[in-house]
Amino acid sequence: MFRTPILRCIKQLHLLENTIKTTVVHTSSFQLQTTSLYKHGEKPELTENKPSNSEHNFLVKLKSDPDTFGTQQQEDTLVEDDVKEEKYFTEKPLRSQKLSTKRYADIIKDLINKRKIKEAIDVVEVRMLKEDRVKPENYIYNLLLGACGRVGYTKKAFMLYNDMKKRGLKITAGTYTALFNACANSPWPLTDGLNRATKLREIMIEKGYQPNDTNYNVMIKAFGRCGDLPMAFSLVDEMISKKIRLRDDTINFLLQSCISDKEVGFRHALLVWRKLVDKNIKPSIYTFNLLLRCVRDCNLGDVETTKDVIDTICKHRKMIEAPNIKQLEEGNTRIPPPPFQDIQTTESTSSNQSQTVQVQNSPVSTVNSRPNLLAKIPHLGNIISLTEVKEPEHRLLLLGGCRGFLEEIENRGCSPDIKTFTQLLDCIPDTVAAEQELLIAMRKFNIKPDLDFFNMLIKKRNMRSDNNAAKDVLKLIKKNGYRPDLITYGVLAIGCKTEDDCVQLVSEMKDACYTLNTEILGAMLYQACYQMNITYVMYIMDLCSTENVPQ
Repeated sequence: MFRTPILRCIKQLHLLENTIKTTVVHTSSFQLQTTSLYKHGEKPELTENKPSNSEHNFLVKLKSDPDTFGTQQQEDTLVEDDVKEEKYFTEKPLRSQKLSTKRYADIIKDLINKRKIKEAIDVVEVRMLKEDRVKPENYIYNLLLGACGRVGYTKKAFMLYNDMKKRGLKITAGTYTALFNACANSPWPLTDGLNRATKLREIMIEKGYQPNDTNYNVMIKAFGRCGDLPMAFSLVDEMISKKIRLRDDTINFLLQSCISDKEVGFRHALLVWRKLVDKNIKPSIYTFNLLLRCVRDCNLGDVETTKDVIDTICKHRKMIEAPNIKQLEEGNTRIPPPPFQDIQTTESTSSNQSQTVQVQNSPVSTVNSRPNLLAKIPHLGNIISLTEVKEPEHRLLLLGGCRGFLEEIENRGCSPDIKTFTQLLDCIPDTVAAEQELLIAMRKFNIKPDLDFFNMLIKKRNMRSDNNAAKDVLKLIKKNGYRPDLITYGVLAIGCKTEDDCVQLVSEMKDACYTLNTEILGAMLYQACYQMNITYVMYIMDLCSTENVPQ
């Protein structure tokens, strides 16, 4: 419709060389006006028509129409999404505002090191995507996934993983490692963590992804901590079938899996250790510390099945006739322990034999009468009754006792640390002699006890009502250059059996500028009630009032 007036105008411009005034009015409120002199070749100006007065009056009349009901707002309402969309197209970020991937990664790493996980996530979700409009790479996402996995933000980690898939980013080995680590550290490992780990494992199989050794280790960690020990052991069998070399990291994650099973974890740990010996894997001190955790926290489980397991470990001794003691000491004669899949078959088969394991006298027992299932040639000594193996000190005895365990650490080329001796303190017998032997061993290995070790020693002695020996630990604390802290006075309060002991401890706390709290007064009140000393009870109640401690 525009072409005919415009062509007519151009034709007249070619014919006329003086002045022209042409007006072309269109029904769509556009008007072509030429109000001045145009020379040859000049184009007219296109302007927009304004509504006339009659149109304005019509609109006013329309607003006051009697058929219009209510107080409906006449102005156009702005939708929030429309405002955001308009802002997105109008306010574009400057090119100088956008950073490189390395600089974004450095910002995220710095926040992660400061444990500001939420702020690190906001760098991607707010700054990069909304403000700077930069597409994150999978490296950026892997950084966030690793941080979420370490602190147990399982749900957020999988949300970021789904965002990666929506953006078409490549899923790498590091991505799977971070996700399984998030499952392992989940606040709900037996439910949410296990379900997510199982589904992620199925996704890897569907995609045909071949895990590397790091992926296998973190999968063992995830399924072990989430309570699925059969899956953890089957993953080790899968590593062996694929000829992936087992390292001490794999053994450590298996021991973590054993710790999660409080009923039969110690029995699993014995078989895991035999696999370590069979594969000639050199353990680290971290391996020995995990083994001590199993000794302290886990039981043997069913006695008959445990007997079968121990017989399996020591079965090579039955095949030795007229053995050479020197060869046994050097460990030249060895029968390989069972594979990992035999762990589950051994668990399901139990015989009707007696609950007492009796080992006949043999040259091995002449070498060392103490039981030691950690040695290259494991042995049980003379006689051991498995029905009595219920306490940590009994389980430690199966591993050679405190002395034998430390000798095994030394023979494997490792050096114990303070954590080793702290865990041994929970596993040795409740006697002063055993504790003195442990302190002597610490001096032998040049390990200085810390304040936490002494606090545990005070608590251990007070729990067996050896209050005088507990007070003697204060001398060791001062001798090693430490100052008692609030926890020290808290464990000392366990031994305050009389009112005089309570008065003395309160005086020492005031001299050390410490104030009483609910836990310390609660420990004293327990002793007062146990001793049925009403005067002692009333004194503690008065202390609560004078010290403004909530009752």
